[in-house]
Amino acid sequence: MYRDLFVLACLTGLRFSDFSSLRPEDLQKDLLYKKQEKSDHWVVIPLRHEAKLIFTRQFKEIIPALTNPEFNRHIKTIGKLAGITKQVKFSYKKGNRTITVTKPKFDWITSHTARRSFCTNEFLAGTPVELIMKISGHKRTKDFYRYIRVTPEEAAIKIKELWLARNDMKLIKEATEKLNVAV
Repeated sequence: MYRDLFVLACLTGLRFSDFSSLRPEDLQKDLLYKKQEKSDHWVVIPLRHEAKLIFTRQFKEIIPALTNPEFNRHIKTIGKLAGITKQVKFSYKKGNRTITVTKPKFDWITSHTARRSFCTNEFLAGTPVELIMKISGHKRTKDFYRYIRVTPEEAAIKIKELWLARNDMKLIKEATEKLNVAV
């Protein structure tokens, strides 16, 4: 159940308070209608096939009441069992000191990881930011860009994909070939 709800959150971008309070009537014609608890705004989320399967499977039985700390504890265990054990370092400022914490990646996983993953994955897939924000409920683009997590490598790969799609990489190859001939 915890894994399924985490995956559902990864596919919908819902916060814990929203995905843990879903009801069968929230699903209408393959669209999920949910009033966000935090912002009090309605979002309409199209469901991928996998998300709809999880949603309908969860409502074959009554979902027990969940707490966020309990959910996070179980999702960390699932991450550990899945082998997500690489050591990850995180640094932050506290006053004028830099605090660095290193722990296994599974220990960093929380319900909010799913929401950030949805936003980041959609962004990297090329979904327009304005559409992602309609689902995530972000009001300001500035806040959205601080929210997503894109590594420098992911950014480089995405730029290369865009260049290849525009045929810009061909220009680089041609310029390199010209340099090789001139030498």
